[in-house]
Amino acid sequence: MLIQNCLTPLKDLQTVSLNSSVSTTLKQMKQYNLETIPVLDEDGHFKGITGYSHIFQQYCSKKMPTDFFSQSVSETFQEIPTLTLDSNFEETLPIVVRYPFVPIVNHDDTFLGIVKISTIESALSCTFGHEVEGVRFLIGVFIDKPYVLQHILDSLRPYHVNIVSIVSFDAGDAAARRIMLKITDTPYVKEIVHSLTERGFRILSIQPKATE
Repeated sequence: MLIQNCLTPLKDLQTVSLNSSVSTTLKQMKQYNLETIPVLDEDGHFKGITGYSHIFQQYCSKKMPTDFFSQSVSETFQEIPTLTLDSNFEETLPIVVRYPFVPIVNHDDTFLGIVKISTIESALSCTFGHEVEGVRFLIGVFIDKPYVLQHILDSLRPYHVNIVSIVSFDAGDAAARRIMLKITDTPYVKEIVHSLTERGFRILSIQPKATE
């Protein structure tokens, strides 16, 4: 998965400049039903984000001055991490769990667009084959076991199934990992389980369960 395939480009977004007033920013967010909005300088460089919560916090911290809404939005924005088109897709994850979106910039910080939470969710769903019918195996494996992928493929080969998804992740144990394997529907689930077990894999769960 590439960042450029997940990008919502600048031309499809609303932004505000550093010298925009708080009042103008609030009107723009209301008009387009936004909670937050990217803040750019006059050269199109990404500076951060602002939104209702940022503005409200600043308003309260300044003890609600009467001229607050005519002031520049430059004092209400928050700096957040950025990525580039060359960044790895998985680098979006620690950012998007903390901020409303992931800003994407050029190498000179020129704002290119954002990666939305919904786009990341869709990409992860696709990675796990969430909406594809099939059989899902959760497999336990020791990390020092060599040729893990080859052994899994050898277990599947006699049954002519297609792999929908295969993902490895940490098991919370320094010596073990989990593999989530999803394959197309097959009547040979029990045979595949037997083949995997013979090769030293531990089958932790199967969905749907094999019928007797």
